[in-house]
Amino acid sequence: MKVRLNGVEVRSIAVVLGEEEFNLAELYDIYEKDEVNRIIKTNGISKIRIAPEGVCASDLCEKAARQILTDDETKRIGAVVFVSQTPDYVLPATGASLQHRLGISQDTAAFDINHGCSGYVYGLYQASLLVASGSCDSVLVCAGDTLTRYVNPLDKSNRTVFGDAGSATLVGKGDSDIAFSIMTDGSGAEHLIIPAGGCRYPKDENSETVSVRKDGNMRSDEDLFMNGLEVMNFSLREVPKTVEAVLSCKGWDKSEVTLFGFHQANKFMLDYLRKTLKVPKESLPIAMGETGNTSAASIPTMLTQEGKRLSEENRLQKTVLCGFGAGLSCAAAALDLSRTKILETL
Repeated sequence: MKVRLNGVEVRSIAVVLGEEEFNLAELYDIYEKDEVNRIIKTNGISKIRIAPEGVCASDLCEKAARQILTDDETKRIGAVVFVSQTPDYVLPATGASLQHRLGISQDTAAFDINHGCSGYVYGLYQASLLVASGSCDSVLVCAGDTLTRYVNPLDKSNRTVFGDAGSATLVGKGDSDIAFSIMTDGSGAEHLIIPAGGCRYPKDENSETVSVRKDGNMRSDEDLFMNGLEVMNFSLREVPKTVEAVLSCKGWDKSEVTLFGFHQANKFMLDYLRKTLKVPKESLPIAMGETGNTSAASIPTMLTQEGKRLSEENRLQKTVLCGFGAGLSCAAAALDLSRTKILETL
């Protein structure tokens, strides 16, 4: 799917990280030091951020939204889109809760999108559709996850990767346009999944049993499972094609792009994608070293961490954002962020 939406711009972006910090060096007491160091070097992650007990993804997103919303901007919001795989409840939609908590008008649409790694671009797409159609003057996109809640502490493959964060992005009417390219391969859904807890596989005494799995890691069916090799194969296969598609839709040549803002999965994957796409190292930032992979919030987290440098280097005018993972899915957007207010990460 490809589309170019006119009269849309991203006005502002803010991110709040989980308050607690976990240094992976603490795992030296559990696993061999050499093995932990190898994981740190491969993933490029030395620390992860964790939301304290009782703090949800919506709480982090709410704090981020309060950083960018003035009273006037709050009055103009026509929709709230919450993008997350860790909502407050099975029902109602967390987006409705955020509408109330942020003091946004009741004359507002509010809903959730259940997506993770590609979720930020999905949120921008949905918001841009609402603005381009004339339905809304502006849309608040809240994207975030607290996936550490679903990582078994004995599962070293995931414990060393995922962190918690929430973001808020204001999308509104403007004189720019955004191109999107999105693809989905649901045949790979089993490769990144929390098996139990839904209607297909309700929680029971069997689902909570922790055991050693085929990959050698400990977890239950209520914990997050990621087949890293399959997810990587999917990403290496589909990301270049999706990026080329969105560039074609936007009418840009790859050499014109000043920033490739990719989902911060891990250093190894981003390095491989950069080499495959043949783009300069400075054009594809790697910024998950002290946050971890924050799922739906990883792209805005990178932008808020690198925003000042990227602005000084004039790297925001021609930007390609790309998320990939759970679904399995891949989503890319080509847009101008040079006039976007990007706050520093909190």
